[in-house]
Amino acid sequence: MRTTLVVLSFALLMTGCGSNSESKAQVQSKEAEPLCAPAPVRYEQWEEQAKSIAGQVKGIDQVVAVQIDKELDVAVKVTNFNRFRLESIQKEVAKRLKDAFPDSDIHVTADKKLIRELQKFGENPWPTDVKEACKQKKKFKQFEKKMKG
Repeated sequence: MRTTLVVLSFALLMTGCGSNSESKAQVQSKEAEPLCAPAPVRYEQWEEQAKSIAGQVKGIDQVVAVQIDKELDVAVKVTNFNRFRLESIQKEVAKRLKDAFPDSDIHVTADKKLIRELQKFGENPWPTDVKEACKQKKKFKQFEKKMKG
């Protein structure tokens, strides 16, 4: 009698957990979109400030900056003989920006292809729709992966 009762209660427990699979799917879909928990925001006023700070470094011809949430990506164009000092220029830009934006994750690149991509990304207006903003942030994250190598 006891074994039957234990087996039945165990069976009920297992079938009760079966309906939980729907909630697991919902949790997984929420985990799949961690970038969009709060709606992504682009800070254009900070981008301008970052451009002016990076532009003060000697040897830089052009600066492109995009900041979404806490991620600040900066691309600098360095030409002619200044290319010999490229690494020190990038480090100096990163240091100045880190001092100005201590809470931001800063990425600096001088790759010509990445400069063009970031420039195209920066020229597009930031969408007001949350789903479109999430798509843009995903593209931005893919771009950051290219910057890191």
